[in-house]
Amino acid sequence: MDKQTKDRLGLSEEKPTDWFENLYAGSNTSGEGVPWANMDTHPVFKDWLSKNSISGNGKKALVVGCGLGDDAIELEKLGFKVTAFDVAESAIEICKNRFPKSTVEFVTADLLAGIPEWENQFDFVLEIFTIQALPPKYEELLIKNLSKLIALYGELMVITEVQNAPRNFEVGPPWLLNHNYIELFEREGLKLKGEINQYPPAMGTECHLSVFQKD
Repeated sequence: MDKQTKDRLGLSEEKPTDWFENLYAGSNTSGEGVPWANMDTHPVFKDWLSKNSISGNGKKALVVGCGLGDDAIELEKLGFKVTAFDVAESAIEICKNRFPKSTVEFVTADLLAGIPEWENQFDFVLEIFTIQALPPKYEELLIKNLSKLIALYGELMVITEVQNAPRNFEVGPPWLLNHNYIELFEREGLKLKGEINQYPPAMGTECHLSVFQKD
């Protein structure tokens, strides 16, 4: 992201989530101006679903940083009872306008602040490119708060790009993760069940799809 865009969005390391509202407030149901808006299920998640069977019947799913809502709708189609949240109120309003007949609960929430009422509640949690959209200094807190939301024996899917260079606030967003993100999740009591790193990266050295389980 160039400096002019950072200044326009009000990007600040000390107010790390404010820029999302500034971004989505200028968008609409066509995703105008949102650089990561696929207007469809994320392609990496979509590819994984085409090769893996997953049933949501009787299970609760959570989409972290849901953006314009397409991944939440995909999980709804698979039978999950879905909650999807974003820190930007404007993003949630766009989701509700795009999918007025959906049963997905689209809500505003802040992962950085923690969401204690959701702890240990979800059988499947999906996080795509959210951690890397926030400054590096918050990585461990985000992973800690995210790990708390998974139910016992529940699964977390993380899709992210990784880099070899150190994470640096001046270089981003996005602030691509390093390979040690897996260790950070394991410190929070999650076990790595599987990892795929064959997807072509857009910016980093690799694009990972990692699945963790809370035992």
